[in-house]
Amino acid sequence: MSLTVRSLNGDTAFLLTFVPPVAPPLSSPGLFPGSFTILIDPWLTGPSIILNSIFSISEQKNAPCIKSLRDLDHEPDLILISQDKPDHCHQETLCQLPQDCQSTILATPPAARKIKSWKHFQPELVQTLPKYAEGDSRSIYRLVLPPMSPRGSCGEVTVTWLPAKWDVTNLHHAIGITYRPPCSVLSANPGYYLDLPMSPPLSPGSPRTIASSPSTIVPSPNNDREKTISVVYSPHGVPYDIIRPYASSHLVAESALPLSALIHSFDRVENPWWLGGNVSAGSPGGLQIARSLYAQAWISAHDADKDNRGISVKQVRIGKYAVDEVKKMFQLDHNELKPVKLPQTEIISLAPGEEHKIVRG
Repeated sequence: MSLTVRSLNGDTAFLLTFVPPVAPPLSSPGLFPGSFTILIDPWLTGPSIILNSIFSISEQKNAPCIKSLRDLDHEPDLILISQDKPDHCHQETLCQLPQDCQSTILATPPAARKIKSWKHFQPELVQTLPKYAEGDSRSIYRLVLPPMSPRGSCGEVTVTWLPAKWDVTNLHHAIGITYRPPCSVLSANPGYYLDLPMSPPLSPGSPRTIASSPSTIVPSPNNDREKTISVVYSPHGVPYDIIRPYASSHLVAESALPLSALIHSFDRVENPWWLGGNVSAGSPGGLQIARSLYAQAWISAHDADKDNRGISVKQVRIGKYAVDEVKKMFQLDHNELKPVKLPQTEIISLAPGEEHKIVRG
């Protein structure tokens, strides 16, 4: 099975397409039974304004690969909004979708309230993303994928929110995503699924945590089911200590390690303390997450060149990191200033319209 990450605007707008192990090479893989698509933080047109244009206004310098969400091949199965700031929760872009759109919109609490206030979407389609709490099955949003044959097994998509503690800016958090395909046991005949004994659908509320050391991520347990694709999306960064409990319980239980993709900024952005301090943790913050979870790929987010104006950006300081610089940082132990043995993590930066495919065995 595979995950394809496509950048729509070269910044934080991504389309994730999860495809089961056996799928024909369709031009629209999301239409294949068992696949699943997630649209993240779309911003395609117009400026991003915080409070007013005097305080903060941002405009994209590079054109997105599509002009409207109506240009997507099909409606995404899930639209994920990570925060209420307009460069992530952009009204003009989101309202390009028709009012009878059937995509579920899953948003952090402030973003969900903001989207509902627009009165554009059916209220029942806008749902609040739960905050992760170890051992609490209600803290993980679960979506059951129906089996691909009458006797097949269900798949599952899970999403949860991992906010930093005492974050006055409300920027620093991560969102954890997993995808396990339906009917994951394959027959010897490629292209067909084995007709298994009937299995009941997975309960959305069933707990899936196991005990493990809070400071150590143990290997995923060996079992007979398909491995699970996992994504951590954290465009502004979050301390690894916030992610560790989720990784050591949920990701381990789901056979979702190593992490398939970390979507995290490369560039470090700082404001004066009275304007919130750190805006983006950048590569220095992402290194520990990528190393600790043995990420297959680390994809740049929120690093696009933008025309930023206003009071809030006059004293901003940006430390930019190119792909080659991140690769060098990744291979060096800064405590001992010597090379370290690490997994083969791909370091990726995507321009608008570019995509990267990650295969999970």
